[in-house]
Amino acid sequence: MRKFEGLLTLLLATVLILSAASCGSDSETPETPPVEPTAKPTVIVEPTAELAPEPTFESSIPPTFEGLASVSSQDGVYYLSWETAIDDQTDQASIIYEVFVAENAGTGNYDFLNPVVSIAGSTSIDIPDLDTSSRHYFIIRAQDEEGNTDQNTIEQTRRDLMLTGAPNLRDLGGYINADGIQIEWGQIYRSGDLATLTDADSIIVNGLGLNMIMDIREQDDIDRDGYDVIYTGNEAIYDFLFFNSGDPALLAELPDHPLKKLAVDVRLVDYPNWYINILEENKEGIKATFEHYADPSQYPILVHCTQGKDRAGTVSALLLLLLDIPETTIVRDFSLTCELTVEDIEEKMAGLEGILPVLDIVPEGITAEDWRPMLECPQDAMENLLNHVKTTYGGVESFLESIGITPEQQQIIKDTLLRD
Repeated sequence: MRKFEGLLTLLLATVLILSAASCGSDSETPETPPVEPTAKPTVIVEPTAELAPEPTFESSIPPTFEGLASVSSQDGVYYLSWETAIDDQTDQASIIYEVFVAENAGTGNYDFLNPVVSIAGSTSIDIPDLDTSSRHYFIIRAQDEEGNTDQNTIEQTRRDLMLTGAPNLRDLGGYINADGIQIEWGQIYRSGDLATLTDADSIIVNGLGLNMIMDIREQDDIDRDGYDVIYTGNEAIYDFLFFNSGDPALLAELPDHPLKKLAVDVRLVDYPNWYINILEENKEGIKATFEHYADPSQYPILVHCTQGKDRAGTVSALLLLLLDIPETTIVRDFSLTCELTVEDIEEKMAGLEGILPVLDIVPEGITAEDWRPMLECPQDAMENLLNHVKTTYGGVESFLESIGITPEQQQIIKDTLLRD
């Protein structure tokens, strides 16, 4: 019996095990074996050389160019020079300079579509075969490789008029002030006397269309050298202002003699302060001069003394100061007198060498060389004048106001002479 019960228990256990195995097989989904991932293909990028960026041009930006700097001429050939233009994209050798010419001042007189000549990479050019009977004005513009052209309106011409009898007659136009504004050409002139103009000279001077000539010589100068050849006695356009020579030695009482100026002991002249003395001794005359400058209806205007150096030089320096022209330019303009009159100076020196030894009114020991500083251009005297105006009066505007030229009159002068 016990043996039977043991067999029965074993049988039941076996059935239960088989039943459990069968149920598990019917109710569970056998696991899917994992799928091996497919490897992505490896892409190998070969390194390439770095490409240079494509050049880009700013099509609206022309070269930076200060314009024509100077003009001279000889025997009908004009010599033009300028500083190199600068451009970010075009090398200097490839910049093209276009030259334009007109017979009258003013940008409206130029054909900017048709340059008379073009030149690449240069800073100077000679222009031959122009009519020598008239003045010629020039504008130069710079162009880059893309055809962009700067639009400067800097206009230059030869400053003096190449007159035989008045070599120092010259135009004060063309100078550029601290704001980059240019003085109008053909409006303001300075000169020595016009007593020895040739017929050809007179034609040129009359062609300037002057509306006012200020002769600021002393009466003794006029008596010695004569009145101007042109416009003589025409009070409508002449004003005789009779500036004196300023320096005490030059103002000393002289003997009654046709050549009494040679009785001056020029060794006593205070040359470094000469133009300061002219300024301080001639305030009424300077006021009258600037009253003319302040009247637009009187232009073109010419101011002149005997040589066109000292009295006319003082007035011209004050005018250029008012127009804000750099002092270095003012001194250079002053020195131009001696460049233009070098032959005249040497002729006068030769004359003095001949006459001084035999003239009894000449101070003892005076030689022709003692007179040379009187005839030449003492640059330190001009520099001292400019400094005197600054340190004593606080500037040219204050000086002019102190002698009666109002700020309104000063502004009229600026508006009249400075280009728009």
